[in-house]
Amino acid sequence: MTPTPPIIRRSLEVAGRRVSYLTIDDVTNSNTDSVGGVTARDTLLLIHGAGVSARTWVNQLRGLAGVVRPIAIDLPGRRESDAADPTLATYADTAYETLRRLHSGPAFVAGHSLGGAVAQVLAERHPDVVKGLVLISTCASMPPADGATRVLGSVPWPFRRAVLQWVARRTLFAPCAPPDAVRLTLDELRECRVSTIQSDTAMGQAIDLEGVAQRLRVPTLILCGERDALTAPALSERLGVLIAGSWLQIVPAAGHMLPLEAPELVNRALADFVHAVTRTAAVAGAPPVATRRYDLRGAAQRLVEMLWRRPWRSATET
Repeated sequence: MTPTPPIIRRSLEVAGRRVSYLTIDDVTNSNTDSVGGVTARDTLLLIHGAGVSARTWVNQLRGLAGVVRPIAIDLPGRRESDAADPTLATYADTAYETLRRLHSGPAFVAGHSLGGAVAQVLAERHPDVVKGLVLISTCASMPPADGATRVLGSVPWPFRRAVLQWVARRTLFAPCAPPDAVRLTLDELRECRVSTIQSDTAMGQAIDLEGVAQRLRVPTLILCGERDALTAPALSERLGVLIAGSWLQIVPAAGHMLPLEAPELVNRALADFVHAVTRTAAVAGAPPVATRRYDLRGAAQRLVEMLWRRPWRSATET
């Protein structure tokens, strides 16, 4: 069995700012390898959530390297990426410029949590670069902050990190979450800049993208953990109603940190989605780009048939 190439960090410049990203060494410059009819020219941009970095996509970087060209971006203010105005529009434009400078062409875009909001804004502002959208553990609008969030906001910053770790354990993970997933996430939260956590929290609480979601016209897959206590399945169901032609899969026994908690299931869903969108576009006889007007009902039916031939298992069974 061929070992997986190492994950490497690279960077580029966007509007005078450094943007860092993670990728897999041997696919970064490959344009000819093909797996199941999908070439390495198909880029998958991975956008992480609040308070963490591209490291939370480590399982997707390793697991999908033979299917796509995976690029996990560090949003502004994370790791080696320079800070920028903390808005969804700024983050979406940063992602767009990253794709443009990497000469990816139309790409698949997956966003987790706050990254899912960024992905929605990216797909609306720059539809020409998004050929398929995967929204994981995210929503179009957040309900009012619960008691735990309000209490956290009143805790002085010298003690807030400790409280945040406690809240994170209780809200981000299902009881059966792998210890490595919990450890990596808590390490990320500890290492994240205080100012970034503050701005991420404010952005998350203010998300109001129902109008954006309704205007999206791109093949969209929505994934959510059954035990997600932060963005409950009902929010994903609402997102599925708003985005025409989208389809939803609830992953049993998984929490909010779905890419880390159930990586094999997420990777399979992503790979199937890439194959299905590419093949459907080929059958239709037109390039699979978001600016094309899809017959959403017919496309959705064909994609569902291709995607969900095999029953999903719970995260504990993988």
